[in-house]
Amino acid sequence: MRCLKSHRLFLIAAGLLALLVDVLPATDVRAAERPPVAGRNAAVSAGPPLTTVAALEVLMRGGNAFDAGVAALLAGGVVEQDFYSLGGEALVLVYPRTTGKVVSVVGQGWAPKGATIDWYNARSKTLNGEGLDPAVVPGALHAALTVLEQWGTMSFEQVSARAIEYAEQGFPLRPRTAHAIEENLKFFQSWPDNQKYWLKPDGSMHPAGDLIKLPTLAATLKKMVEAERAAKGKGRAAGIAAARDRFYKGDIAREMVAFLQKHEAPFDLSDFAEFFAKIEQPSMTTYRGYQVYKHSFGSQGPVLLESLNILEQFDLRAMKHNSADYIHTVIEAMKLAYADRDTYYGDPAFVSTPAEGLLSKDYAKERARLIDPKRASRSFIAGNPMAFDSKVKQWPYWTANLAEAVPSPRLPDPERVSGSKDTTHISIIDKNGNIFDSTPSGGWIGGAVILGNTGIGMSVRGEQFWLDKTRAAQLRPRARPRYTLTPSIVLKNGEPFMALGTPGGDNQEQTILQAFLNIVEFWPEWYPNLHEAFEWPRVQTLHFYGSFWPHDSGFNKLNLEATIPEAVLKELQARGHDVISIRPFSIASCATAVLIDPNSGSRIAGADPRRDCYAMAY
Repeated sequence: MRCLKSHRLFLIAAGLLALLVDVLPATDVRAAERPPVAGRNAAVSAGPPLTTVAALEVLMRGGNAFDAGVAALLAGGVVEQDFYSLGGEALVLVYPRTTGKVVSVVGQGWAPKGATIDWYNARSKTLNGEGLDPAVVPGALHAALTVLEQWGTMSFEQVSARAIEYAEQGFPLRPRTAHAIEENLKFFQSWPDNQKYWLKPDGSMHPAGDLIKLPTLAATLKKMVEAERAAKGKGRAAGIAAARDRFYKGDIAREMVAFLQKHEAPFDLSDFAEFFAKIEQPSMTTYRGYQVYKHSFGSQGPVLLESLNILEQFDLRAMKHNSADYIHTVIEAMKLAYADRDTYYGDPAFVSTPAEGLLSKDYAKERARLIDPKRASRSFIAGNPMAFDSKVKQWPYWTANLAEAVPSPRLPDPERVSGSKDTTHISIIDKNGNIFDSTPSGGWIGGAVILGNTGIGMSVRGEQFWLDKTRAAQLRPRARPRYTLTPSIVLKNGEPFMALGTPGGDNQEQTILQAFLNIVEFWPEWYPNLHEAFEWPRVQTLHFYGSFWPHDSGFNKLNLEATIPEAVLKELQARGHDVISIRPFSIASCATAVLIDPNSGSRIAGADPRRDCYAMAY
């Protein structure tokens, strides 16, 4: 009897275990590698720890999320230059609790007014991503100071203190940064100022762990502080504007432009003096009670929104996480969104994108009907959003219309990483519910030319233009490239909920989409440890034209991290996906997010284990 009873208990336990496994994500059976991060007051998730703690320090000194975000941007622009520098760009979304509205700050630099496709063609130049040919005006500092001026409470001197200290007194060189320097020694040979900046006086490398000082960058930031101090009597905002003006209109700008002109780059002082970080209304869609905000169609941000609109037509949770049905449906939705991205997205100062139509729920239903649940699409065909748009009725540019899309011999590099080029992300929620979310990038060790004694590495984001007059995202004077950088803010029933983003070039929206769905569709399976949701294995499609020069394509290519079962891979192959298994954690993204726990009001933070990103809360 005892044996029979024990057997019955075993069967009951086994049944309960089977039921539990059935509702859990299919491939996620281990505990998270990192512990939960949560606090009552505020949370930060960003890149390396020196950046994260710079933000936390400001929060604990009484600053708000915007003060902390700018402090992190400045500090990271010193210590993370394998990811971005202060000569790069910073795309920002802000949610001030007092207004209850999300605002977009476009800190993407523009091309000089002398840059035309004819100018490049006449000189047999390309936009290959190094040197001065793909250069655009640095946008990160303008965006940072715009956020600080409009929504912050502190001075530039206060929020830049840690960045200046890192640059002037030194910081420990991360192994990844040391590797990026080593990879670019040949590039430095063409640019002596890069050698002086990154190498020891005798020309040797700093080893990983060595304290490296960047005195020219420190001097530039201190000049900006001096300008602020001189204008302090006119108020906080005037002081911040004075610091910004010294960089873009004053002696710092003159030195940068003199360097550019000496090397025959088509810039003049007005390209810097007239530049501004554009404040605009973000794009937005709803998804099952959530309001999801992205930058508008000058970015790839609406790819996420289009994908969510399509996926809202399906019961993803019933499919089970990372099942063949689930992955197939998510990837097919993204293929449709990428075809629209590569067709319709471009700088809104020059391109009238059918935004209303692209984000129409009826348009999404039409696109969703194109998904064959049993067969991978090999086409790359944009939809007709003009039929759903009240303003834009014609499209004068190239339209994706490939019935049988064939990939390039060389596949696109979706993350644009080689140890010397990447991106980072900063997400912050403070005690009042203010949200700061930013994706900074560019001005890398790899490819960026240091402009004389300014310590500023010139952004090469112009490599995301097309030298093709039929494309919406073509190079134009004073145009901003259709950028890949894409922060996200999510409200829930109109209340602040989450900031979320990642590095990863063309892969950014894929990481954000999968992370978002993990969080909102599978909340019980990870709560309260957000790290767990980010550790679950990811997939990656290359079904697009790469945003980076030379715009290679990877149609129908699909990568699966190896912890997804082989049976799922084989089923996807049977449906026609050109799929391969890659190492676990090898999709080079780094999702970072902070959110407000709707149950307790605590701030929860998480950071991806795929790279050196860190979350903190208090």
